[in-house]
Amino acid sequence: MADRVLAGGRESPRAFDPEATRAGLRELAFDGLSVASTEEHDYFAFYGLDLVGRFPGVVHHFGAVEAAGYTIACHFYAAPKPRGTCLLVHGYFDHAGLYGTLIAHCLGRGYSVVIWDLPGHGLSSGAQASIHSFEDYIEVLAAVLQRHGDRFPRPLLGIGQSTGSAVLLGWSFRVLRTGEPCPFERMALLAPLVRPAEWHKVSLSYHLLRPFRRGIRRVFMDNSSDADFLDFVRRDPLQSRILPVRWVGAMRQWVREFLAQPVTALAPAVIQGDADRTVDWRWNLTRIRERFPAARVTLIPGARHHLVNEARELRERVFAALEL
Repeated sequence: MADRVLAGGRESPRAFDPEATRAGLRELAFDGLSVASTEEHDYFAFYGLDLVGRFPGVVHHFGAVEAAGYTIACHFYAAPKPRGTCLLVHGYFDHAGLYGTLIAHCLGRGYSVVIWDLPGHGLSSGAQASIHSFEDYIEVLAAVLQRHGDRFPRPLLGIGQSTGSAVLLGWSFRVLRTGEPCPFERMALLAPLVRPAEWHKVSLSYHLLRPFRRGIRRVFMDNSSDADFLDFVRRDPLQSRILPVRWVGAMRQWVREFLAQPVTALAPAVIQGDADRTVDWRWNLTRIRERFPAARVTLIPGARHHLVNEARELRERVFAALEL
């Protein structure tokens, strides 16, 4: 990859070594000032995650959390006088490095921020872009909150992009079943994944390929109108080039589980672009409204799937809809 690439909305000065950064992960700690290793410094700079200089008083803690059998790469940006904490859950094929603009938006509104790479994504462990069940994603969320939740200033605001929204929804269904208190004062679901676009074609391909293939070559979609972002993702060293068949099976299981859920009184904010060709958004919104009658839906005309990395004008409309 070229030494100068667009990352996080600005130029990054040098490439980084993903394997060395992953191998050097230290346990996430909150005591004292975090001192980044050379590999971590290069990683932060490459993706535009070195945000401390832009926000006086913010401290960036980065390290590993052992959760659900995975080693999870986790960031915590501690604001000096936080209004609360935004807990961000990224989408499929993504990782924390692609969320610099959203992290900066939350910090600029006075919130602390926590975000981690899902299993099999970014710097976290696990088979790349694969999972047995979405329950594994939910277990990681539960483990992060159980181990470090007391470090996150209240209230907690959950923000999920696509598959990240599915993780937040799955967590909500779990706490409703068990009677646990929901830790989130509010949740925002960005282009939520219930089922993908061309669902019947996806299901048929799964049945045909499962006995013979472990994965198929990934097709990079134009899921944003920001050309620089699309170009960067195609060259991003942390991107999977394969779509594992096993992940599609886990997604099919998620669809069945979602459709089996009862009506709830929770009122998530749902933000959706009407030019999204990644998820079956019309069908999804209908199913979400059925189970969450109090949901507040905002449709963004012209926006595609990757809402937190849309072109600036559309992204600003998305961030305004978050009402932070």
